[in-house]
Amino acid sequence: MKNAWYILNYHDISWEENDFLKGIGGSFPPDIFREHLTELSQHARLVSVQEGFTLYCSGNITEPLVSFWFDDGFTGVRKYAMPIMDSYGIFGAISIDSRFTLREEMFWRLKLSFIAQTDGLRFLRSKLKKHGYTLDKTVKGFVMDHFSLDIVDIIDSVYEMFVSKHVREDAFRLFDTMDGIQKLYQHGWEISNHTTSHYPVAEESHISYFKEDFDVCEQALQKHLNIETKFWVIPFDRQNTRSERLKEVFYDSDDKNRYLVLVGNKSNQIHDPSDRIIHRIEPPYVDGKGLVRYLKTLD
Repeated sequence: MKNAWYILNYHDISWEENDFLKGIGGSFPPDIFREHLTELSQHARLVSVQEGFTLYCSGNITEPLVSFWFDDGFTGVRKYAMPIMDSYGIFGAISIDSRFTLREEMFWRLKLSFIAQTDGLRFLRSKLKKHGYTLDKTVKGFVMDHFSLDIVDIIDSVYEMFVSKHVREDAFRLFDTMDGIQKLYQHGWEISNHTTSHYPVAEESHISYFKEDFDVCEQALQKHLNIETKFWVIPFDRQNTRSERLKEVFYDSDDKNRYLVLVGNKSNQIHDPSDRIIHRIEPPYVDGKGLVRYLKTLD
């Protein structure tokens, strides 16, 4: 591994497998996550996000550094990932979508995942035809490529048709509460802004909402946790469909010298203070040795 700062981007760490999470990816059982840390510690120095960021900004990286970041605010991060990382003396970062944490809105991708495990997809396909959907496309791919609030409303209508009120309410337990996020913060974790509803604000279809979606989440974190974030984390970040205006919109929207956090699947090596961009890596679903082999292939 290179002398660089590697940030591994996970979603949930949990033993649970359910129809809501099947279509999301990035979720690992605790034993595999522990194996990742055990193997990585033989090839790099595991560091808290804050320490990695400080060393990166100072240009003082003399060895491979690995940190851990978790998107969307799932409960399993505090329940399972935190104690495993405690055993290595490091803290992570967690990215929060405020409406999920506050139980105001369910993540539309989780709704889509649940619908896909039922007979609901045929109804959803039918409703999406007026937006141009054809059977030669996957529903998930089509929704991402043609994202709009109208399509979110269609997903909601089918979700409510196929999922009982009790199950819909119970599904929010997958996300941690503000009290749980507060415990992570008090424990030393970095809390970051992931927008209010996880819509694709980095893509042309929704980039006009970039500032609004980050600002709403920022206000919620300030209100409930008294936190002002220094990292704005892009949802999805499909690298081939990023808006050409992304950096311009970010710089125009932010007056706090925050950093924009992307995926990019590359390590952070040379710090450019004027760029204010940090890259993360999505680990493949492999064991620890396989993860190390993968990281050695990256820039």
